[in-house]
Amino acid sequence: MVQTKKKIQINSLAIASIIILIVYCACILIPIIWGMMTSVKNIDDFRNNVLGLPSFEFGWAFDNYPYVLNLFHADAVYEGRAFTVDLWGMLINTLMYVIGCSLIATVTPCLTAYVVAKFPNVFSKIIYGTVLVAMMIPIVGSYPSEIVMLKNLGLYNTMYGAWIQKANFLGMYFLVFHATFERLSGDYSEAAELDGANEFTVMFKIILPLVSNIFFTVFLIYFIQFWNDYQTPHLYFPAYPTIAYGSFYMSQLYMHGLETVPLRMTSCIIVVIPILILFIIFSERLMSNISMGGLKE
Repeated sequence: MVQTKKKIQINSLAIASIIILIVYCACILIPIIWGMMTSVKNIDDFRNNVLGLPSFEFGWAFDNYPYVLNLFHADAVYEGRAFTVDLWGMLINTLMYVIGCSLIATVTPCLTAYVVAKFPNVFSKIIYGTVLVAMMIPIVGSYPSEIVMLKNLGLYNTMYGAWIQKANFLGMYFLVFHATFERLSGDYSEAAELDGANEFTVMFKIILPLVSNIFFTVFLIYFIQFWNDYQTPHLYFPAYPTIAYGSFYMSQLYMHGLETVPLRMTSCIIVVIPILILFIIFSERLMSNISMGGLKE
């Protein structure tokens, strides 16, 4: 009787969990599907049919995409000189920003966590505690002071200034790397040290390859995050507009019909398509549990 009740409770919990997950997935997927449908409607069809598929009367407006691509641009100012950046220029700026920031934002907590885990001392405990405190204390209203500091250092409105801003180890991924390094067996590093390998050789040729799976996963997460970021380019390096900022910029224009909802959705889908392709390719890595090879203590 007890086992039957327990089985019923487990089944009820499983059903409730599935329902919650279905509702959660629907809340995420429905806006995306609606945006895709809206992006292939013309303005008259959208006014008459906001939620449904494109009607037979108006047809599918696939020409929205080449139309928006031809108009995709952003105006920028550098040293008092105004100029316009087209789609390809924004793509180059996006790749420079996203790849550089993702790599630096991943390498910095990885190397810091390795040193803290490898050499446990008072200074390491201070660093670890600082990370925990920084995660618990909300930091708001820092944009004006950051901009003033960047201008005084000559880093404002530069791409390398944006890279330097990401060189910090405060965050969740420091804890992920730290826990990973602590779980690693010391057999590999001890064997290498007996063969005469120094600390840099042990770190770069033995330890880091063992955590390459985690490193690449964190890099992908940052890549997606920075790809969708339009606020940072707008605030810190407006002379190098990215594709995400270009989509935001065009949504503020009231010309060529770009203020209409279908064309705004088309602009958003253009920005999202590369990330969707990236997610489909690496979905198994991103969604699966982080695992590693090698010995464990």
